[in-house]
Amino acid sequence: MPESALKKAMDLLAIRPLTESELRTRLSAGGKFPPSEVEEAVLCCRNRGYLNDELLASDAAWFLNAGGRGQGLIRKKLRARGVSEEHLSAALSALSPEDEADAARSAGMTKLRLLSREKDARKKREKLFRFLLSRGFSPETALDAMGELLGGTPEDSPPNAP
Repeated sequence: MPESALKKAMDLLAIRPLTESELRTRLSAGGKFPPSEVEEAVLCCRNRGYLNDELLASDAAWFLNAGGRGQGLIRKKLRARGVSEEHLSAALSALSPEDEADAARSAGMTKLRLLSREKDARKKREKLFRFLLSRGFSPETALDAMGELLGGTPEDSPPNAP
């Protein structure tokens, strides 16, 4: 008996939560199921509550932020998963500026432990700043976190920092 798109969708969703876009892509891969059956399976999963992009975006944003990621990186990751701009904005607006600042400080503390052997204070600041930017934090958030973690004045900021 051939496998149905709905059964395959349920199997995929049992492994991990997926966005509607990800589920569509996985069901369409290989051309095993016709597009109408894929859409029917996605609609059925959404109606049953197994697919909820808004909830997934909110949970993923919170999880990534708690793991030391900034809003820029969260936005990039969720867009790559096919989350709509509407759900993305709602998820990011639920994160408070304090959450963002806490995440930047936490990520910065972790990086500072790795930079403990760096003797040049300027290089240490520059490496920390680049690290925080790579984690998706805004330059302002990164500078605030650095100020709290390292102390110093804005004149000590890395080059090209606002």
